[in-house]
Amino acid sequence: MDDASYAPGFAVQLAPKDIDLAAAAATPSPLLRVARGRLEATVEAGHDNDDLAAVDYLRKPPP
Repeated sequence: MDDASYAPGFAVQLAPKDIDLAAAAATPSPLLRVARGRLEATVEAGHDNDDLAAVDYLRKPPP
């Protein structure tokens, strides 16, 4: 992740449905809302087909 290399394994675009399933099973927690927001920001930044690790791009500016 430090090299901003996000080879596809589990694409970011697939993860929001899992967050939605968790939210449907129980009252959505603040953590679920934050996780979904981070996934959405990652997709909006063009990382939708990258590995889920791409959410890390928000942690620091790209090199």
